[in-house]
Amino acid sequence: MTIPWLREALEQSGLPPPESFPRDLAFEAPLALPVSLEGLRGLTSEKVRQWLAKRGSNQEIAYHDMHGCMVARAGKGIVFFDEEDDANEQRFTIAHELGHFVLDHLQPRLRALRFFGETIQGVLDEKRPPTREEALTAALDGIPIGIQIHLMDRGPSGAIGTGRVAKSEQRADRLALEWLAPTKLARKIMRDGPVAEEELRLERYFGLPTSKAHAYARALRREEGRSRFSIASFFGDEQG
Repeated sequence: MTIPWLREALEQSGLPPPESFPRDLAFEAPLALPVSLEGLRGLTSEKVRQWLAKRGSNQEIAYHDMHGCMVARAGKGIVFFDEEDDANEQRFTIAHELGHFVLDHLQPRLRALRFFGETIQGVLDEKRPPTREEALTAALDGIPIGIQIHLMDRGPSGAIGTGRVAKSEQRADRLALEWLAPTKLARKIMRDGPVAEEELRLERYFGLPTSKAHAYARALRREEGRSRFSIASFFGDEQG
């Protein structure tokens, strides 16, 4: 059974179930969501800042080397990814940043619109300030007003669902994986061969980065209440 928040995000994204794998969200996403994709070579936050500045949006962004970046405003988004990353890394980066767009930008706006009605649209789009009553209403807490920027730093860990990863990152990873490798099919692929090659089958079939394939396999095994013995896990060195 799909987790309620995940099911809601899948529905509100408007993306249809995948028909083939590896999935090409770079093609599909702009057809279903108000987003565009921009590939930059050797992606850094400074390159994103310069790209935005050339288009009249001057933003202060602390320097980061990164795989991807999501910039959203007024219900629309831009997903940046590094053209120098390999195809699997690009695929996951795009899905992860789309996850942030849906979870951290689109859904909060939809909740505000449901609560206040269309009258709040001007506030969300920065066309007017909130009234005193609106500002004092808890329903506006956490609603993105103005430009919203999320950076996907480069790092060695592929862990999801652990206390070391912020909740928003966990959810963006989980939504990305559900888009790219739906749980039911991923479990079938894992079972279809030697146990020792479960991660490799996920990586190859769905086009996932190695770290994410391993993290996803661990998460799915936990959900099924099973684990795979390894020397690393025996000594407590394996994440998840």
